[in-house]
Amino acid sequence: MKKAVLAYKLHKWLGLFVGLQVLVWLCSGLYMVIVNLDFIHGDPLVKNMQQTIVVPALADTSVADLQAQYPAAHDIGLRVVKGKTFYTVTTPDKRYLVDPVAAKVISPLGEQPARDIAVFHFNGDDPVVTATLISSNPPGEIGSRPLPLWRIDFDDRFSTTFYIDPDSGRLVTRRHQYWRIFDFLWMLHIMDYAERANVHNLLLRTVQIIGLSFVLTGFWLLYFRLKPRRKQLKSQ
Repeated sequence: MKKAVLAYKLHKWLGLFVGLQVLVWLCSGLYMVIVNLDFIHGDPLVKNMQQTIVVPALADTSVADLQAQYPAAHDIGLRVVKGKTFYTVTTPDKRYLVDPVAAKVISPLGEQPARDIAVFHFNGDDPVVTATLISSNPPGEIGSRPLPLWRIDFDDRFSTTFYIDPDSGRLVTRRHQYWRIFDFLWMLHIMDYAERANVHNLLLRTVQIIGLSFVLTGFWLLYFRLKPRRKQLKSQ
Protein backbone atom coordinates (compact mmCIF):
# COMPACT_ATOMS: atom_id res chain seq x y z
CA MET A 1 0.00 0.00 0.00
CA LYS A 2 1.32 3.41 -0.95
CA LYS A 3 2.22 5.71 1.93
CA ALA A 4 -0.15 8.41 0.70
CA VAL A 5 -3.08 5.96 0.64
CA LEU A 6 -2.16 4.71 4.11
CA ALA A 7 -2.03 8.28 5.43
CA TYR A 8 -5.45 9.02 3.93
CA LYS A 9 -7.11 5.91 5.38
CA LEU A 10 -5.62 6.40 8.82
CA HIS A 11 -6.66 10.05 8.85
CA LYS A 12 -10.20 9.21 7.72
CA TRP A 13 -10.86 6.46 10.27
CA LEU A 14 -9.22 8.32 13.14
CA GLY A 15 -11.35 11.35 12.26
CA LEU A 16 -14.54 9.29 12.26
CA PHE A 17 -13.65 7.79 15.64
CA VAL A 18 -12.67 10.96 17.45
CA GLY A 19 -14.77 13.54 15.59
CA LEU A 20 -17.90 13.19 17.73
CA GLN A 21 -15.93 13.57 20.96
CA VAL A 22 -14.18 16.66 19.58
CA LEU A 23 -17.61 18.15 18.90
CA VAL A 24 -18.62 17.33 22.49
CA TRP A 25 -15.45 19.01 23.79
CA LEU A 26 -16.19 22.14 21.79
CA CYS A 27 -19.85 22.40 22.82
CA SER A 28 -19.26 21.64 26.50
CA GLY A 29 -16.26 23.96 26.61
CA LEU A 30 -18.32 26.74 25.04
CA TYR A 31 -20.96 26.43 27.79
CA MET A 32 -18.25 26.50 30.45
CA VAL A 33 -16.73 29.75 29.19
CA ILE A 34 -20.02 31.51 28.41
CA VAL A 35 -21.80 30.91 31.72
CA ASN A 36 -20.27 32.79 34.65
CA LEU A 37 -18.56 30.40 37.07
CA ASP A 38 -19.73 32.30 40.16
CA PHE A 39 -23.31 31.81 38.97
CA ILE A 40 -22.65 28.12 38.39
CA HIS A 41 -21.44 27.90 42.00
CA GLY A 42 -24.72 29.51 43.06
CA ASP A 43 -23.16 32.60 44.67
CA PRO A 44 -25.94 35.00 43.54
CA LEU A 45 -28.58 32.66 45.00
CA VAL A 46 -27.42 32.93 48.61
CA LYS A 47 -27.28 35.61 51.26
CA ASN A 48 -26.41 35.94 54.96
CA MET A 49 -23.39 33.68 54.58
CA GLN A 50 -21.23 35.88 56.82
CA GLN A 51 -22.67 36.22 60.31
CA THR A 52 -21.15 37.66 63.47
CA ILE A 53 -20.64 35.34 66.43
CA VAL A 54 -21.98 36.89 69.63
CA VAL A 55 -21.75 34.83 72.82
CA PRO A 56 -24.91 35.39 74.90
CA ALA A 57 -24.24 37.08 78.23
CA LEU A 58 -26.85 34.92 79.94
CA ALA A 59 -25.51 31.62 78.67
CA ASP A 60 -26.19 28.79 81.12
CA THR A 61 -23.74 26.40 79.48
CA SER A 62 -19.97 26.87 79.47
CA VAL A 63 -17.27 25.06 77.52
CA ALA A 64 -16.30 23.28 80.74
CA ASP A 65 -19.86 22.01 81.09
CA LEU A 66 -19.78 20.66 77.54
CA GLN A 67 -16.42 18.96 78.11
CA ALA A 68 -17.85 17.26 81.18
CA GLN A 69 -21.03 16.25 79.36
CA TYR A 70 -19.22 15.03 76.22
CA PRO A 71 -15.82 13.66 77.35
CA ALA A 72 -15.23 12.09 73.93
CA ALA A 73 -15.62 15.42 72.13
CA HIS A 74 -12.61 16.37 70.02
CA ASP A 75 -13.94 19.75 68.93
CA ILE A 76 -16.12 22.35 70.64
CA GLY A 77 -16.84 25.55 68.76
CA LEU A 78 -19.37 28.24 68.02
CA ARG A 79 -21.71 28.54 65.05
CA VAL A 80 -24.26 31.15 64.07
CA VAL A 81 -27.58 29.84 62.79
CA LYS A 82 -30.07 32.48 61.58
CA GLY A 83 -28.31 35.17 63.60
CA LYS A 84 -28.21 33.19 66.84
CA THR A 85 -25.01 31.72 68.30
CA PHE A 86 -24.87 28.05 69.28
CA TYR A 87 -22.22 25.68 70.57
CA THR A 88 -21.15 22.89 68.22
CA VAL A 89 -19.86 19.68 69.76
CA THR A 90 -18.19 17.05 67.60
CA THR A 91 -17.55 13.54 68.86
CA PRO A 92 -16.11 10.57 66.91
CA ASP A 93 -19.60 9.38 65.98
CA LYS A 94 -21.92 12.39 66.15
CA ARG A 95 -22.28 16.18 66.01
CA TYR A 96 -24.44 18.27 68.34
CA LEU A 97 -25.86 21.78 68.18
CA VAL A 98 -26.34 23.13 71.70
CA ASP A 99 -28.35 26.18 72.71
CA PRO A 100 -26.11 28.06 75.22
CA VAL A 101 -29.07 29.85 76.83
CA ALA A 102 -31.50 26.98 77.13
CA ALA A 103 -28.63 24.54 77.77
CA LYS A 104 -30.14 21.84 75.57
CA VAL A 105 -29.30 19.98 72.38
CA ILE A 106 -31.48 21.14 69.48
CA SER A 107 -30.09 18.83 66.80
CA PRO A 108 -30.93 17.00 64.68
CA LEU A 109 -33.06 19.75 63.20
CA GLY A 110 -36.57 18.92 62.05
CA GLU A 111 -38.22 19.90 58.79
CA GLN A 112 -39.47 23.35 59.80
CA PRO A 113 -36.12 24.59 61.22
CA ALA A 114 -34.40 23.28 58.07
CA ARG A 115 -36.90 25.17 55.90
CA ASP A 116 -36.38 28.33 57.95
CA ILE A 117 -32.59 28.13 57.58
CA ALA A 118 -32.89 27.60 53.82
CA VAL A 119 -35.23 30.59 53.46
CA PHE A 120 -32.85 32.67 55.61
CA HIS A 121 -30.00 31.97 53.17
CA PHE A 122 -32.03 32.07 49.95
CA ASN A 123 -31.58 35.28 48.00
CA GLY A 124 -35.12 35.40 46.63
CA ASP A 125 -38.80 35.50 47.49
CA ASP A 126 -39.85 32.20 45.92
CA PRO A 127 -41.41 29.66 48.31
CA VAL A 128 -40.14 26.26 49.36
CA VAL A 129 -41.97 23.50 47.52
CA THR A 130 -40.50 20.37 49.10
CA ALA A 131 -38.32 19.41 52.05
CA THR A 132 -36.85 15.90 52.15
CA LEU A 133 -34.53 14.32 54.69
CA ILE A 134 -31.94 12.26 52.80
CA SER A 135 -30.54 9.47 54.95
CA SER A 136 -29.51 7.01 52.23
CA ASN A 137 -29.06 6.77 48.45
CA PRO A 138 -27.84 10.37 48.09
CA PRO A 139 -28.15 12.13 44.73
CA GLY A 140 -24.93 12.39 42.80
CA GLU A 141 -25.02 16.19 42.90
CA ILE A 142 -23.95 16.31 46.57
CA GLY A 143 -20.83 14.24 45.93
CA SER A 144 -19.29 12.55 48.96
CA ARG A 145 -20.83 14.84 51.58
CA PRO A 146 -21.94 12.87 54.64
CA LEU A 147 -25.58 12.11 55.35
CA PRO A 148 -28.14 12.86 56.63
CA LEU A 149 -28.98 16.13 54.87
CA TRP A 150 -32.17 18.08 54.41
CA ARG A 151 -32.92 18.77 50.75
CA ILE A 152 -34.90 22.01 50.38
CA ASP A 153 -36.29 22.76 46.90
CA PHE A 154 -37.44 26.25 45.90
CA ASP A 155 -40.05 27.16 43.31
CA ASP A 156 -37.83 29.57 41.37
CA ARG A 157 -36.86 29.73 37.71
CA PHE A 158 -33.48 28.12 38.42
CA SER A 159 -34.92 25.06 40.26
CA THR A 160 -32.71 25.89 43.21
CA THR A 161 -31.96 23.26 45.86
CA PHE A 162 -30.31 23.88 49.23
CA TYR A 163 -28.81 21.10 51.34
CA ILE A 164 -28.91 21.73 55.10
CA ASP A 165 -26.97 19.75 57.69
CA PRO A 166 -29.49 18.73 60.40
CA ASP A 167 -26.71 18.36 62.99
CA SER A 168 -25.14 21.80 62.58
CA GLY A 169 -27.70 23.91 60.73
CA ARG A 170 -25.09 24.68 58.09
CA LEU A 171 -25.91 25.28 54.44
CA VAL A 172 -23.73 22.52 53.04
CA THR A 173 -24.14 23.26 49.34
CA ARG A 174 -26.57 24.63 46.76
CA ARG A 175 -27.52 23.33 43.36
CA HIS A 176 -29.61 24.69 40.49
CA GLN A 177 -30.54 23.80 36.93
CA TYR A 178 -27.59 25.54 35.28
CA TRP A 179 -25.20 23.79 37.67
CA ARG A 180 -26.78 20.45 36.75
CA ILE A 181 -26.31 21.21 33.04
CA PHE A 182 -22.69 22.18 33.76
CA ASP A 183 -22.15 18.96 35.70
CA PHE A 184 -23.57 16.86 32.85
CA LEU A 185 -21.42 18.62 30.27
CA TRP A 186 -18.38 18.30 32.54
CA MET A 187 -18.99 14.55 32.64
CA LEU A 188 -19.02 14.47 28.83
CA HIS A 189 -16.01 16.76 28.64
CA ILE A 190 -13.71 14.65 30.83
CA MET A 191 -15.33 11.34 29.79
CA ASP A 192 -15.73 10.15 33.37
CA TYR A 193 -19.23 8.72 33.27
CA ALA A 194 -19.12 7.25 36.79
CA GLU A 195 -17.79 9.80 39.29
CA ARG A 196 -17.58 12.87 37.02
CA ALA A 197 -14.34 13.91 38.72
CA ASN A 198 -11.38 11.92 37.36
CA VAL A 199 -9.62 13.93 34.65
CA HIS A 200 -6.90 11.27 34.37
CA ASN A 201 -9.13 8.36 33.39
CA LEU A 202 -8.00 5.84 30.77
CA LEU A 203 -10.81 6.58 28.30
CA LEU A 204 -9.96 10.28 28.15
CA ARG A 205 -6.26 9.57 27.68
CA THR A 206 -7.03 7.07 24.92
CA VAL A 207 -9.22 9.50 22.97
CA GLN A 208 -6.63 12.25 23.40
CA ILE A 209 -3.95 10.00 21.93
CA ILE A 210 -6.25 9.12 19.04
CA GLY A 211 -6.98 12.81 18.51
CA LEU A 212 -3.27 13.60 18.43
CA SER A 213 -2.77 10.77 15.94
CA PHE A 214 -5.52 12.27 13.78
CA VAL A 215 -3.66 15.59 13.68
CA LEU A 216 -0.32 13.96 12.92
CA THR A 217 -1.77 11.87 10.08
CA GLY A 218 -3.27 15.09 8.75
CA PHE A 219 0.20 16.64 8.55
CA TRP A 220 1.47 13.43 6.96
CA LEU A 221 -1.29 13.63 4.34
CA LEU A 222 -0.52 17.30 3.76
CA TYR A 223 3.05 16.34 3.00
CA PHE A 224 1.94 14.08 0.14
CA ARG A 225 -0.51 16.72 -1.14
CA LEU A 226 2.29 19.32 -1.34
CA LYS A 227 4.90 16.96 -2.73
CA PRO A 228 3.75 17.16 -6.41
CA ARG A 229 3.87 20.95 -6.24
CA ARG A 230 7.47 20.84 -5.06
CA LYS A 231 8.36 18.63 -8.04
CA GLN A 232 6.65 21.04 -10.45
CA LEU A 233 8.55 23.99 -9.01
CA LYS A 234 11.85 22.15 -9.38
CA SER A 235 11.09 21.25 -13.01
CA GLN A 236 10.45 24.91 -13.82
